[in-house]
Amino acid sequence: MVLFSMLIVACGGGGGYVDFSEPVPSDPLPDAAVGGAWIGTDSFGNDVIALSTDSGRLHWLLPDTGEQGFGTVSVQSRTTTIEFTYVAPPGFTLDDGSASATCAGGGLIGEREILNASITCSTSLGGTYENFVPFVYDPLYDRDSSLAQIAGNYDDAGQVINITAEGEVFAQNPVTGCIINGQIAIIDSQFNAYDLSISYSSCIGDAANLNGSTFAGLGMLDDSVAPESAVVGLTGDIGGQTYSMVYVLTRL
Repeated sequence: MVLFSMLIVACGGGGGYVDFSEPVPSDPLPDAAVGGAWIGTDSFGNDVIALSTDSGRLHWLLPDTGEQGFGTVSVQSRTTTIEFTYVAPPGFTLDDGSASATCAGGGLIGEREILNASITCSTSLGGTYENFVPFVYDPLYDRDSSLAQIAGNYDDAGQVINITAEGEVFAQNPVTGCIINGQIAIIDSQFNAYDLSISYSSCIGDAANLNGSTFAGLGMLDDSVAPESAVVGLTGDIGGQTYSMVYVLTRL
């Protein structure tokens, strides 16, 4: 699996594109809001999706590998500061065999249009890697959110995940026996971002190590495809080690 694909998020109302070749005004520009969804391709050719909130929570996702970064993003004027931990899905490690990597960097943004970001990561085994990613803002983030909109049944490779109108999440895997119970919540009804937490129980066989674990993160609805899908990035601990779970769920 490719170790690094960089997703960073930053957006906000007004502003528009910033020409970074022009001199910086003597009066400081207002800080850009950091909540949003961004898409891009990293230095290694991987497609990436990033989700963040205006409070600075950050989850950046590699749907093809299931790897994920989780941490924070902040902004001063039009410059971002990013700090996150990068982890693999359960049962996998990063490219050099490490369990995780610590990443930091930053970049300049054109509010709600573009973000060019550079990042440096150090793995738990001492490896160091660099990446650069140009991102574009995804207008899906401008869609309103509500429990009524996200309620329904979703397919996850044969497992049906149910979300009720009250935000309760339930699933039972027909193969592993795992029962999933959780809760989804609205962060800001003006934007397409959801807070999600799930817990595992009754797992058997190779999945038994999931019992008692809780995963939490962010998600959004994608109505640019038919049927609609839900993109979700969660992280949680199994046996003292943090892992990533990335879902692209198809609405049934």
